[in-house]
Amino acid sequence: MSAVISALAPIFITILAGALLYRSKIIGDDMWSVLEHVTYYVLFPALMFQKIASADLSDAPVLAMGSAMLFAICTMFGALLYLRVRIMTRMTLTGAAFTSVFQGSTRWHAFVALSIISALYGAEGLTLAAIGMAAMIPVLNVVNVTVISKFADGTTPDASRIAGLVLRNPLVVACVLAAIVNLAGVPVPAAVLDSLDLIGSGALGIGLLTVGAGIRPRAALVEPAPVALATALKLLVMPLLMLVWTFILGVDGVAQAVAVVSGAVPTASVSYILARQLGGDAVLMANVITVQIIAAAITLPVVIWIAGVAP
Repeated sequence: MSAVISALAPIFITILAGALLYRSKIIGDDMWSVLEHVTYYVLFPALMFQKIASADLSDAPVLAMGSAMLFAICTMFGALLYLRVRIMTRMTLTGAAFTSVFQGSTRWHAFVALSIISALYGAEGLTLAAIGMAAMIPVLNVVNVTVISKFADGTTPDASRIAGLVLRNPLVVACVLAAIVNLAGVPVPAAVLDSLDLIGSGALGIGLLTVGAGIRPRAALVEPAPVALATALKLLVMPLLMLVWTFILGVDGVAQAVAVVSGAVPTASVSYILARQLGGDAVLMANVITVQIIAAAITLPVVIWIAGVAP
């Protein structure tokens, strides 16, 4: 446990540093937005492409791990949709509020996940995480956009809009292109890979600083019941589902650890943007994100230790 805490401590200290920098106003609000966009559209895609394109995937349980991660999130999708009416009734939630609980329970924060996996499991874990991301992000985007469109304002989801959101996601594009290059054996010049490695080397640190800058603790407990539900489902139930499905499909070692950690990280910060754009409850979504980031500092080491996936 102490080794896990030691590995995770720098990550959460960096997130805290981002929160303190934001409140100090040394970096203006407009600059935080620029940093987040550069990280999302340039740094992380460069990192993902470099890791996947240059990886030796011959012995990696890519299909089994990706399947386990997809089955886990689909299990959560099904459970939440089956219990939707009961959840909304007991917590007196609007359709928009339910969609924020849904996003908060199913999506994962790539910046946090990749930083933790890199710290705990090194280059092998980071490569497997990138592959898992390529498998999960398209499904997560399609399902969440569909759910928000249907339950927030009762409209029929627009297939072209959903496809556009997925195809414009820079992480999806980078991961898919890198996988094609790797599997097809397309040679990538060493200078290109080294350049991408240099560009992507700043992704994890800057990404974590922007996560901290987005924390809004004062407003986090305005709606405690749905926030608590989404937090428990995401930080505790989702990693359990990942663990169960990896056992069922025979995934172990670093691949299993990557799946469990991916399930145990907070929900994605872009969930707030999606809620705001599509008519979800953006305020509730922001509160869920804040509480999950804070709570994950406690739950993550416990989950990793109990699941037995510590390095």
